[in-house]
Amino acid sequence: MQTTLDNGLKIVVAEDHSAPVVALNVWVRTGSADELEGQAGMAHVFEHMLFKGTTERAVGEIARSVEAAGGNINAFTSFDMTVYHITMASRYASVGIDVLTDAVRHSTFDPDELAKETQVILEEIRRGEDSPGRVLFQEMLDQSYARHPYRLPVIGNKESVLGFEREDLLAFHEHWYVPNNMTFVVVGDVDPEAVVAQLREAFADAKERPGLAHPRDAEPEHTAPAARVIHKPFQQTLIGVTYPATAFADADTPYLDLLAMVLGGGDSSRLYRNVKDQQRLVHTVGASSYTPQDPGIFYVDAALDAERIETALAAIANEIQRLRAFGPSDVELERARVNLLSTEVYEKETVQGQARKLGYYETLAGGLEAEEVYLGRVRSATPEDLKRVAALYLVPARANIVALLPEGSRTELDGAALLAAYEAPESESATGAELAVGIQQYRLPNGMRVLVKPSHSVPLVSMRLAFLGGQLAESEETQGISSFLAEMLERGTQQRSAAQIAAEVEGIAGEISGFSGRNTFGFTASFLSESLDTGLELFADLVLHPSFPAEEIEKLKDERVAAIQRREDNLASKAFDLFAEALYPSHPYRFPTIGTEASIRGLGREELVDYYDALAVPSNGVLAVVGDVDPDALVEAIASLLAGWSGPDAVELPIRATPQSPTEPREVAIDKHKQQIHIVMGFRGLALGDPDQEALDLLTQVLSGQGGRLFLELRDKRSLAYSVAAFSIEGVDPGSFGVYIASAPDKLEESLAGLRGELERLLADEITPDELERAKAYLIGTQAVSLQRYSAQASLLSLDELYGLGASHYLDYADRIEAVSVDDVQRVARRIVQLDRPIVAMIR
Repeated sequence: MQTTLDNGLKIVVAEDHSAPVVALNVWVRTGSADELEGQAGMAHVFEHMLFKGTTERAVGEIARSVEAAGGNINAFTSFDMTVYHITMASRYASVGIDVLTDAVRHSTFDPDELAKETQVILEEIRRGEDSPGRVLFQEMLDQSYARHPYRLPVIGNKESVLGFEREDLLAFHEHWYVPNNMTFVVVGDVDPEAVVAQLREAFADAKERPGLAHPRDAEPEHTAPAARVIHKPFQQTLIGVTYPATAFADADTPYLDLLAMVLGGGDSSRLYRNVKDQQRLVHTVGASSYTPQDPGIFYVDAALDAERIETALAAIANEIQRLRAFGPSDVELERARVNLLSTEVYEKETVQGQARKLGYYETLAGGLEAEEVYLGRVRSATPEDLKRVAALYLVPARANIVALLPEGSRTELDGAALLAAYEAPESESATGAELAVGIQQYRLPNGMRVLVKPSHSVPLVSMRLAFLGGQLAESEETQGISSFLAEMLERGTQQRSAAQIAAEVEGIAGEISGFSGRNTFGFTASFLSESLDTGLELFADLVLHPSFPAEEIEKLKDERVAAIQRREDNLASKAFDLFAEALYPSHPYRFPTIGTEASIRGLGREELVDYYDALAVPSNGVLAVVGDVDPDALVEAIASLLAGWSGPDAVELPIRATPQSPTEPREVAIDKHKQQIHIVMGFRGLALGDPDQEALDLLTQVLSGQGGRLFLELRDKRSLAYSVAAFSIEGVDPGSFGVYIASAPDKLEESLAGLRGELERLLADEITPDELERAKAYLIGTQAVSLQRYSAQASLLSLDELYGLGASHYLDYADRIEAVSVDDVQRVARRIVQLDRPIVAMIR
């Protein structure tokens, strides 16, 4: 249903009654590219300030109102739009509509709150400055645009953000936040007539702004290539190559999207196969077509070793030249087409996915009908269409190249050298029991348990085969093996090479891969139900016949070592690694999931085979399938495919010491020359199945979220951080509970005191009934939202059954949460939070 009010507000409502969930979006057609001199970052400031109080709601009340209704509220800002969105249980849809309307129409922009939020945004800017990927993308934009505002950061800069006054925000709001510049999108379990009636009343007194325009400097035509070299205090080396491309509504945009998939979209793409896999010149590589409201960019980016920059650039240029000269093959195009069209099905799994799609087409393409035009071009695209756009847009004379290197690395390299390397040579011519409502349980002849939950609302099938193991089966010498093995599982079988697996999986628009964690490892898969037979055969081949090719092991070793080195730039992860080492001095939970350079270099095919053969046996696994299937027929097919698979009746994990609570305080720290400090303060937590689990979940939520104590006190009131959170991690053995903050270096002591103060208040002051009810509603609501995806349901079914909780454990989660009292939460807080012996890990 679509309608436009007399004042210009567009309303789009799509019914979806497959789950009791609703997505509410307000799309404001204003982004950073609409900002004038002195306004850099103002649209993004609005993203923050519109949740900071209105004439009807005090600071923090917006988030509390949504979370009390079991929902999530958030926003994002781009060059062309600012979007405010809520996903929540549909029974509270009217509450969400009221909250969003109030926020976009009646925000007060309190000066004190602006001062606090300015500090938060500065932390967000610092966070971006510590991210190599973000730095590279911003440098690519700056290199690609000489005049157009897309060259400027969406978030603004420190100087501009510090200069904003309340009067500036009010003027910006009055100019842009008018009904004829907004679209209200509602998708989910709602009555469209009731939604429109509520919005009509809510916007009854809102006036349109006639003649609203979006003047922007036009980008001059690029007639010569350009390149730059940037040195930053990072561990990794990245390169990016861009070309001027189309706007979202342009007729060539679908062809560029297909071209990006052929060139660098997946393991069967040209860049992956030829530059990464065969020549081993890069660690990661991909291609994308970024097409916003005005002409965007087509780009290739890669992570690699600094000494290979010139060779890799030449190889990338050669692949692009081949596409310009000859276009893609029929098989390449069809694979790209299937994957691009399949996103239409996958997006229907969640109401927010649907809402975002509708908002994009309405806002950027001028109407919902543009979607069918776009898809029609995708369906009818020919190799000649892709060859034409490659020749038209990927012109060497219009290329822009950026290389991001660690400080002190290859200081002799300059833009001229990059351009010389990029001048590539011309290419050559070229029957079960019902376990619970809707869940069927089976046991195969080989002893493996299979759980099936049929659901026919979307033509998808998701599977997860989980084995006990993961980090629990690792040693000092083999740490990281489960994560390494998980990725090797898709790199070759006795019948298929890694390239063949990638091609066949992408050919059915599916996903089949390994996974690993603290307690488990295994396989996960999703594909369209029409490809069930092919998907099952591929899945069975990966399970039964992994070959662990020596060549692939060596490739992955190089990739993992590079990833371990890049991890040095992920400061939050480093802080949690330090915390784990201190909490688990003699338990495998202390190991980083990725391992160390020494442990990865020491792995060989023999270690992988031994690990897999010992643990990947039927008696140690549970297979869960959710989706558009007939349970009996499915299990019959699975039993046939796995008929030759057997193993021992039971598997014993390695003996390990039970994690103990610290007997004294422990503090560990690493010094880094970065823009932020990161602090983790925590304690030993609970094991899976502990009767206090739900109470600890609620305790964590009382501290978490935009309505939680940490956010309100340390971010909203004191502006200490952009990121602050509580966490609870459970395992087969006792896990961990704690709090985390990222802040400025000069706020280290204040941040430490702030975290400790909130934990002290948790023990000293009883949580209020309102806090408990908000936390309950949030946990219950977010579970409903998360379970929209079949893959999430398959994961819970397999893991809960494997852990001995029972496959139907998640079904009565809401009842267990509702049964928790304030006294239960306080008792668990006293049990877990031992402030006389915390573990504090810091990246200073």
